[in-house]
Amino acid sequence: MMMTSARRLAQAAVVAAAALGLAACGTSSRSYNVSGAPGGDAPACTSVTKKAPQKVAGHDRTDSDQKGTAVWGDGDVILRCGNISEPSAKKSCFTAGGVPWLVNEEKTKGKVKTVVSYGYSPAVDITVSERVSDKDAVLRRLAPALGGLSHDKGRTC
Repeated sequence: MMMTSARRLAQAAVVAAAALGLAACGTSSRSYNVSGAPGGDAPACTSVTKKAPQKVAGHDRTDSDQKGTAVWGDGDVILRCGNISEPSAKKSCFTAGGVPWLVNEEKTKGKVKTVVSYGYSPAVDITVSERVSDKDAVLRRLAPALGGLSHDKGRTC
């Protein structure tokens, strides 16, 4: 049975539309629901993201398209650098990797942990998902990337 030209054209259009849709998925923005922080495009933040390792907690780096950010896995670990406000409650201060961190209680829910560097300018916040068991090991692994940032030595835990 022969196909009509109109039917062939319709099938070709469907195949082309599907191919375009798949291509768009492959080239779409990889934001991982990450919003860059104000000031994330500063040279100091660029330095942090360049120094950040390619592998953290067994996850490969799969960067976001947002300036001043780095992402590992499918958003399992997210680093943001910029003008980030420190949490108001300073009761949850601890040191990991030589860096003082404040737990952001508003963003820390269940087994997801978000921390902000304490006394650093610009600041860095790191969110670690529930899929990562040793969250402090992540902070120790990422701490060296903060090495070039300005730090008020009087602000420690």
